Amino acid sequence: METDNYYTERSYRLSKVILYLLTFAAFAIMVNNNAVLSRYLFGLPIIASGLLGIFGSFILYKGREEPINEKKIIALTVNSAMVILILTILVSNTLY
Repeated sequence: METDNYYTERSYRLSKVILYLLTFAAFAIMVNNNAVLSRYLFGLPIIASGLLGIFGSFILYKGREEPINEKKIIALTVNSAMVILILTILVSNTLY
């Protein structure tokens, strides 16, 4: 019996994009020639992946009735980690 995993699939694709952005940010740190350029090449993918993590968590919440599979667990892990990361960045920059 085929089940519809529309929301899980969308959230899983966003999780893959988040992982690609984090890989790009790590690569930008390794190729640290210009400090100002490196700051933007590192910061923008981190902020973008945080926003995608919030959006992916919202999509995953909408699909909470779908059956649990490995894609749902991976999407939940990546999206929740990015939500925690972006919240930590926002709180740390607000407090200090």
